[in-house]
Amino acid sequence: MAGRCIGVTARLPVEAQRRFHRYVAILMSAASLTLAAVEINRVRNLDHVELVGWLGYLVVLVWAVYIVRSGGRASALFLVLAQISYWAGLVLIEATHGADVTSFDYVTAFGTIMMLGVLAGTLAAESRLMWAIGIASAIAIWAAAVGFFLGDPWTVILVRAVVALAGVSFTTALVSKLFDQLAYAIVQYERSRRLQDAIARCSEALLVQTESSAATQAVKAILEATDADYGYVDQTVEIDGDPGWKIVADAARGSATYGQSWETGNYLAISSVYEALRAGQAVVVHTRNLVGTEKELYEADGILSEVSVPIFVEGEFRGSIGFVQYTSDRKWHSTEIETLWRAAHMISAYWQHQDHASALRASNESKDRLLASVSHEIRTPLTAIVGLSEEITAAGASLSREELDELNGIIAVQSRELAELVEDLLVASRADFGNLSIRPERMDLTAQVERVARSLSESQRSDKLIETRGETCFVRADPLRVRQILRNLLTNAIKYGGEHIVLVAETLAESARLVVADDGPGIPPEEVELIFERYYRSSHSPTQPGSVGIGLAVSRQLAELMGGSLQYVTDGAHHHFELRLPATELDAPPQLDEDVADDMRVTTG
Repeated sequence: MAGRCIGVTARLPVEAQRRFHRYVAILMSAASLTLAAVEINRVRNLDHVELVGWLGYLVVLVWAVYIVRSGGRASALFLVLAQISYWAGLVLIEATHGADVTSFDYVTAFGTIMMLGVLAGTLAAESRLMWAIGIASAIAIWAAAVGFFLGDPWTVILVRAVVALAGVSFTTALVSKLFDQLAYAIVQYERSRRLQDAIARCSEALLVQTESSAATQAVKAILEATDADYGYVDQTVEIDGDPGWKIVADAARGSATYGQSWETGNYLAISSVYEALRAGQAVVVHTRNLVGTEKELYEADGILSEVSVPIFVEGEFRGSIGFVQYTSDRKWHSTEIETLWRAAHMISAYWQHQDHASALRASNESKDRLLASVSHEIRTPLTAIVGLSEEITAAGASLSREELDELNGIIAVQSRELAELVEDLLVASRADFGNLSIRPERMDLTAQVERVARSLSESQRSDKLIETRGETCFVRADPLRVRQILRNLLTNAIKYGGEHIVLVAETLAESARLVVADDGPGIPPEEVELIFERYYRSSHSPTQPGSVGIGLAVSRQLAELMGGSLQYVTDGAHHHFELRLPATELDAPPQLDEDVADDMRVTTG
């Protein structure tokens, strides 16, 4: 496992501290240079003891310049302590020996040393209170010693000692608090700036990058602005019938490799996380607080803590984005969680755009298939109609009555097929625009079945047997639309089914059921739902002529609009189409149409 890079939250306070040390060093450089010039101006004889003053300032100046040039990496704390000790020593020498070794008098030195004591306490990175008390105590002892050698009253000495002790301690505490707040503000500003930049780069990646790399680049962008070891985006998938996840984009800090055993998994194993994400909540996980299977899974991957937020697309839970910590169990900052939320919203928009693009491509492909199918299906009957009409016109006088009847019959059949195709297309179009009207009424389903069966037996040239069975069933539906459904089901059975077609109607508790079955091979399992999609053309009967692939889709849509259903039912050995419509009372059946057959068995051909 590769070494972990220093993160943003760990780096920024250090940078702020270094900056402060550098500023103090610059201040000490300027002060030392000025005071050295003052001391040199006081010197009249190079052998004079006052040379000690300006030589000391030059040492401090060189030290301060070194700290400035190091960029604040060298500590200014000991420089300030050295300056305090140097001035305190000079003043103490003057008090004990009466020598003139500094331009400061005692009162000025006392005030300056207290200020430097506060500065030294603030420069301490850790244990500032202990440093402040220690420095204040040393200054208090020094003030008492100087006062004693100068012969000051004990009350004055005591007051100075107390002022030094209390003033340096309390002022250091106050300045340290202000410094900490300033450092925190700097950290917050830098973190916000980096996260804003990460969000901008994340957005750019989702807008500019190719489909395969966009999410990965987005995760890399936001990971670089945090302390996290690993970032990921996953999508919800189905694993053995259960909800699960699959990581589709990830990034690790540096060259580390993480998440190898976490690429896919079952959400039921971490049900609490799954329920929170589905509820639209951010999830913060600390492995030490988990129990049971969840704890085992997180420990198996080496995860110490994790934060994740859900990704919803048009109200549907589609995945999540999160950060993972492998090297330390840390607290996740609110700005990091907010960044994940913003990234989740952008990825949601990106996935939604992908969905729309896929739907548009599918629509275009569907339109192309529709145009190809419709042009083929319309061309076939039109060719027959036009060709036979021209034949009748050209050779009508020479054709016998039987020949004319045969040609006119073919023209009628082709015209009816063309009209039915156009009707299906019109219904599909009206349904899409919400303009399809349904006029339900009480009707005899069995009578409508027999009517459609007779009509097709007269128009279809087929040797297949169409048999109707069952009881009289009254339903509440639109007769025109019911006949359209029945026509599509029977036409489908004649084209693709077996030699024997059976229609069985029966009344159930709250609905009537019509079963359309045949002795053909049935529809392959993988195509059971596809056959109800528009413009899908089944390949299970390659020897039969193709179709537009809209009849079953329109039929299901019409059944649902009338409060019913249409489905294909199979158990492997038996298969049939099943139409259900809302049932109504059996009293006072409506008057049947005159062309409804009395016979329950109708044979075509």
